[in-house]
Amino acid sequence: WRPALNASTNILLVQSKTGKPMTSNSVFKRVVRCCFKYTGKSVNPHLLRDIIVTHVRDTEASEKELEALALYMGHSIQMQRTSYDRRTLSSKIAPAVKLMKAVNKIGGG
Repeated sequence: WRPALNASTNILLVQSKTGKPMTSNSVFKRVVRCCFKYTGKSVNPHLLRDIIVTHVRDTEASEKELEALALYMGHSIQMQRTSYDRRTLSSKIAPAVKLMKAVNKIGGG
């Protein structure tokens, strides 16, 4: 996706006052500040990743879309499942319950 930005430098995020590259700490602080401004909750970058993955996994996203999201976020689909997915067990098994109900209706049960 980087070539699409047509950037003249490798620096993606800069400090608004100085124009110097943002440090990892300044990115962290910016995320926390912006999330608090819009939600009133303290959200750090790792928690933001949890929120995004959990939300997308709770939709009808395909396996290809989930894998693409994992790669876009810089990790494997397995890490997405084990480290970032914060859905409850009942939420995770809901599609299987729905499937079994549909199968039982078809089979006359």
